[in-house]
Amino acid sequence: MPAEREEEQSRKLWHSFEIFKNSSIKQDNMNEDKVKVGVYGHTGRLGEPLMGILREHPNTDIVYTESRSSGKRGDLEETDTVFMALPPGTSEEYLPSLEGKRIIDLSPDHRSDWVYGLPESRREEIREAERVANPGCYATSIILGLAPLQDEVNEVYISAVSGISGAGMKPKGEDNFLSYEEGRKHYQIEEMEKYLDAEIVSFSPTRIDNTEKGILSSIFARTEDFEDIYETYEDFYKGEEFVKIEEGTVQTKDVNGTNLCRMKTVQNDKGLEVI
Repeated sequence: MPAEREEEQSRKLWHSFEIFKNSSIKQDNMNEDKVKVGVYGHTGRLGEPLMGILREHPNTDIVYTESRSSGKRGDLEETDTVFMALPPGTSEEYLPSLEGKRIIDLSPDHRSDWVYGLPESRREEIREAERVANPGCYATSIILGLAPLQDEVNEVYISAVSGISGAGMKPKGEDNFLSYEEGRKHYQIEEMEKYLDAEIVSFSPTRIDNTEKGILSSIFARTEDFEDIYETYEDFYKGEEFVKIEEGTVQTKDVNGTNLCRMKTVQNDKGLEVI
């Protein structure tokens, strides 16, 4: 499987948690009745950390799991909600058996036709949705970074770096920066443009092979004049407990292993940079 298709990592999994926590699953009382969950692909690179999140959630009860390596365990009929932690292109064969159940798909397969699972921009849609597609890792960073200026930016250029876990690999001892899928080749550009309604002129992702996880994106764009861009971002994300606008240093070690996002804005007469 191509490395670019293996980028759904911990930020993405934490988004599954956020979707789940903020969704009004169709139950009478979530505090008394745990949501019965099934997970396809629970032994894989995405499935294992997802299982850890669900085990710790106070309102979930894992009643069914299925993977190629360990087979089927539990009763699918008991499930209310099913997570698909499968490789791209493989979830479709399971959908006919899941009619009437709520599905959250971690793969890129349904990001264009299911409800896009980014709570900060589509919380109410997620609450009512029966089918939710979890966002891509880079796309999450870029969409959150430009959402406060949607419809007011153009000429978007992006340089982003990530750890090696997104490629399904462990950190290497040797220092190495790997640039790949530069320009407009990366498959997540499609969802960035769809949900920002803006054209990405160029997107250059870089993998850091001796770092396990984290994403740091630098987004450059031309935009209309704003008197105070920091205040614009502060107002937009007011009340969002997982997004914070910083004035100082932004670093991945402050958010690794969480579903938090930290960003800062830099404005000058040539345009805008969001980090």
